[in-house]
Amino acid sequence: MPAISIPTGSSPASYTTIYDKFRGVDMSTDPALIDTTRSPDAPNLISDTGGYPEKRHGWKTVVEQPEADYTAGSPGRVNGIHRAVLSSGEVRLVHIGTKLYQWTGWDTAAEALTALTGAYADARSTSFTCAGKLWILTGSEYLVYDGQTIADVSTVAYAPLTTFSAPPAGGGQTLEGVNLLTPKRRNAFQADGTSKDYQLDTAPITGVSEVKVNGTVQETSAYTVDLTAGKVKFSTAPAKPAITGEDNVEIAFTATVEGYADIIRKCRFAASYGFGGDMGERIFFSGHPDKPNVDWHCEIHAPDYRPDPAYVPDTSFAYIGSDANAVMGYRRINQYQAILKSTNSADATVFLRSAGTDADGKAVFSLSQGVAGAGAAGMYSIANLGDEGLFLSETGITGIASQDMGSHYALQNRSYFIDAQLTKEPNLAEAAAVEWNGYYLLALNGRCYVLDGKQYKSYKPQSRGDYVYECYYWTNIPARCWLECGGSLWFGTPDGRICRFKTDETGMSRFSDDGAAIPARWATKADDDGNFALLKSIPLRGTAIMIKPYTRSGASVAIRTDHDFGVSVKSERTNIFDFSDIDFDSFTFETNDSPQVIPMNRKIKRYKTCQIVVENNKPNEGFGVYGIVKRFQKLRPARI
Repeated sequence: MPAISIPTGSSPASYTTIYDKFRGVDMSTDPALIDTTRSPDAPNLISDTGGYPEKRHGWKTVVEQPEADYTAGSPGRVNGIHRAVLSSGEVRLVHIGTKLYQWTGWDTAAEALTALTGAYADARSTSFTCAGKLWILTGSEYLVYDGQTIADVSTVAYAPLTTFSAPPAGGGQTLEGVNLLTPKRRNAFQADGTSKDYQLDTAPITGVSEVKVNGTVQETSAYTVDLTAGKVKFSTAPAKPAITGEDNVEIAFTATVEGYADIIRKCRFAASYGFGGDMGERIFFSGHPDKPNVDWHCEIHAPDYRPDPAYVPDTSFAYIGSDANAVMGYRRINQYQAILKSTNSADATVFLRSAGTDADGKAVFSLSQGVAGAGAAGMYSIANLGDEGLFLSETGITGIASQDMGSHYALQNRSYFIDAQLTKEPNLAEAAAVEWNGYYLLALNGRCYVLDGKQYKSYKPQSRGDYVYECYYWTNIPARCWLECGGSLWFGTPDGRICRFKTDETGMSRFSDDGAAIPARWATKADDDGNFALLKSIPLRGTAIMIKPYTRSGASVAIRTDHDFGVSVKSERTNIFDFSDIDFDSFTFETNDSPQVIPMNRKIKRYKTCQIVVENNKPNEGFGVYGIVKRFQKLRPARI
């Protein structure tokens, strides 16, 4: 806001600068060059319902890895928190180190982790819900959980009918693709009444598990098996079918194809996509380290003709662009599935998949090149903010923007105000994102970068996009993975803890992290008051800060000018009496719950630039800033 002149008779003219209508942080440039509504330094703040900055909620540890499961005396890292609503109710699993745990009693005093049988990869895990079960990918295993037990998907994998209407000598018609998840398959034949030898559709085989003739399971003494030739030899020729043209012999067998078993197990993530309805949806898998530009999808089969994540045909693969940049994740955008890849200057980084049917009514999925530009920096930073797909790239947080109502999209920067700090963070591939309460949260290296979807968006031509979000950043957020559920937010830490933000608490204890203080502050720009070549002074009276009222609160005020690193000028408690929350260490009879004003009452002499810093670093205290009024006087030109 421009300075306002206030005539004061023979005294030097006084001017007033009002800092209000605060929006977020701006780390894009020097603190002297930003807008007065933003701060170059505002850790651990977030917008309230009116858009003003207030201290974020704290978090608390709710459950930890049992000490008996520590490795070499240390807890494992939390690799994933997985949730599903099954027919038996809501279930949650936690992946810590090499263990999977049932998490029970959440949001109660009886929260506990109970280890499931088995040891699993100590790596990030992802999950999805389908067909009434929870499915988990670890990069080494593909697991299924039914609410009680965990198992490798191969134990429930569908045995496809790969050939039907075959004569005993072999041939017939191809029906279903070989399942990558199991060596099991089936062939159906039409007996001719004389042939005893039945040739399967592949050789060699590793075994025959069941033989049916006219629906009756045959005793193993009724036939022999030639594994090398892939033949079943009956002692008595099966009779012709009662209905001409009907298959009446079915042979279930196993045939191992080298490499098939690890294809889906090595995938790191999956996503649902289709054209609606049970028959239209499929689960797509990708993230295979040795096949970086390939994905696969599950299929439907009899008898219910619904998608089955335990059936992934070997014919379901698709090559997405160059193998020089890996598929990193998926986002659903309108009628398309956006396939996000890592950066490659010679290839597109976003491909679009569309769904349809062929002449026979079967689902087909077509690919088209989408957008070239910034690529995804990691697999775990992809999340929505409202209806916009966002991901972390090497240049910041990027959105996939529709250019019209068709299939034309562009990649646009959305995090301009925090990019200068965010893009310097190491290990961008490890960043984990979640959408929560109208915000996009990105956790990385113990910090959290926030895009605010609640405030009005801003336009910055430097971002080369239509708009950017207002931004914040938080410290002391040791999140490795997230779980959002019903407005509540949990995260897993690198040291085996599950923590929850205290959004359910109303007392002042909600403003601490496991009891520790949350240091929060708002710093104005380094303001030259419109003339960096002129010396100014702040008189004793007329400068004040208005802060948000809380039962327990307060602020420390410091002034930083061009000739010092900051001088503390004020520290004041602004508690409000509340019978329900009394702290005798900071007791007060003040009952006025209107915004609190802290006068600075301190002279600041001969500065060229001045920055006001308002801070609260006390545990269990709220903090928010509504406005700052600075009164100053212009002196003489400075010696430069």
